[in-house]
Amino acid sequence: MSMKISEWFKSLPKKFKVLVLIICAVVLLDFSLVIGLEAGNKKSALRIKCSDGTGSSVLMALNSAAKKGRIIENGYAYYKFSEEQKTLLKEFYDDYDSVAILLRLKISPTTKQCLLLDGENPLPLEFGYLGENDFTEKGKFKKQVYPNAKRIVIQGDERYAPELVDISFALQRSETIEKFIPMGFFVRSALRCYIVDAAIVPSQIGFDVSTGIPFYAFGYNGGKIDFENKSFDFTGATMVFPVKNNAVSRMPEFTVKLSAKSEYKSTLENPVYADFNFGGEKIYIKNVNAASTLKIPAGALKAPFSRMDITANPECISSVLLGGVALKNQNKSFIDEPIKTDPGLIQHYRQSNWRIEDYELFQWDRYPEILIFDTKDYDVQSKFFTRLAYFVEKEGFKGRLATDEELEGKHGYNAHDYKVDDLARFFNKAVEENFQLNSYELNLKKILINNGLFEADGLFVKPIKGEIASISRQTPDWSRTNLLTHELYHMVFFMDEEFRNYTTAVYHTCDSETLNFLIDYFKSQPSLGYDTNDQYLMYTEFMAYVMEQRTNKVAKSFVDKASWGTVMKFTPDRAAYIRQTQGRGFEDISNALTDFVFDKYGIVAGNLALITRY
Repeated sequence: MSMKISEWFKSLPKKFKVLVLIICAVVLLDFSLVIGLEAGNKKSALRIKCSDGTGSSVLMALNSAAKKGRIIENGYAYYKFSEEQKTLLKEFYDDYDSVAILLRLKISPTTKQCLLLDGENPLPLEFGYLGENDFTEKGKFKKQVYPNAKRIVIQGDERYAPELVDISFALQRSETIEKFIPMGFFVRSALRCYIVDAAIVPSQIGFDVSTGIPFYAFGYNGGKIDFENKSFDFTGATMVFPVKNNAVSRMPEFTVKLSAKSEYKSTLENPVYADFNFGGEKIYIKNVNAASTLKIPAGALKAPFSRMDITANPECISSVLLGGVALKNQNKSFIDEPIKTDPGLIQHYRQSNWRIEDYELFQWDRYPEILIFDTKDYDVQSKFFTRLAYFVEKEGFKGRLATDEELEGKHGYNAHDYKVDDLARFFNKAVEENFQLNSYELNLKKILINNGLFEADGLFVKPIKGEIASISRQTPDWSRTNLLTHELYHMVFFMDEEFRNYTTAVYHTCDSETLNFLIDYFKSQPSLGYDTNDQYLMYTEFMAYVMEQRTNKVAKSFVDKASWGTVMKFTPDRAAYIRQTQGRGFEDISNALTDFVFDKYGIVAGNLALITRY
């Protein structure tokens, strides 16, 4: 039996023991230096950091270009992720439901290379991922020329590229994201190129040239950069974002930024539109001074995950980015997180993409304090709002809570609008009287609290800021347009004291017979039930009835009303006056009010939308 090392060491004389220990120490030191030098040689000059500040570490370089962070000419820089960095990618995905790698590149051609910029030959710029096939079983990088024809990459032509550019490449959406985390990435450049920065970010798809450094973001299928910013392919979004809306999942949304340059802005006499083609669907976006950013929910479009082309006035658009929507509350029997959008997309928002059957909840993208309910029919709308309508506006019921028996067979309105103070009075009255509201009304209270229109104070609520409106899918399309416009103009009135004061001034200075006819018209229609002694109510309805239709149609609209039998019977002389003057008084009112709202909000009579589709 061989002697154990420990026994052998004990048998040595003392001076030999010291010598053995010295030799072992030297060997270990040499070994550690070799390992350290090898690890040091793999370190690059590039750090990758999480955009939320949760992590940062040095990337491993697989060639000299990566180590220096610089490609000289027609070359590649290869980087490998450490296990720690792969973990960061997974954790980031778990937190944000998507993840991408963003690189900042500086394209700095040499004097000689500058001669190539005016040539006819493309100068390729590429960004791609490295996978397991790029490494041997022992983890050694295969020094081949990449990418090959089968590799998915982001590519561009450096003849048209800016000096600095940010590019992001999304990973595939998956419940097992760890299977899709790449081994690393590479950059290819025909010209001298510096890899300036790297970051782990949420996935986006699209472009943004609104800042000093242009940004191009791609899905898992890669793509080609259009440095002219006239088109983008969004087909890869299906691999990155949810493609269905429901109570626990949201389709992504497009954020569109409008150019701030005055030469591309609309005037009241000369509106300027950027024309979009989303997979065959035409979308028109109006560029106005009063707006900088608009939202287009993917669920509103017929083919959101398709190619987009800006076919006219692309200079009006500085960014189109598709991004995910974080959900705060899930697994509910009702929805309380609104979809942000322009009013022009609510009218024909695809009902198949509603998150629940009864209704969809929207938020005016430019005014987050304004919520809009679209209900599947009048029955659902009535459960939400009829008692509220009688409490706030109906003559003989104002200020009290009507019972279900009293409301039996009664109709509120086909559309509704309420300011936050009246809503708070309604719900607090129910608490004071221990009045049992229905489940829809109780859910409405929760929605208003969760969106910051109310602050909960025990069982009571304190009004903060905001308004709500409602329309119904049971209303015919031609009427829905007018009703939505009518209700949203109420929202603007409630929101803006300056507009209220301006409306009041127009009310008291317009043609008196025109005004008196409108009030008589309200009285002649019992179904409206307006309390015409409520001066505030008269101001807002005066404005909304005029502004719900376009200026060139408003006069004829009231001439038609002045020809109704019920109106002529109630107010024959004033109805005759409107017919004789051809309703010009209403056109004058429309012009005066439109001057104000266009200057301040970029909207006009008959249309609050900045996004239109045909």
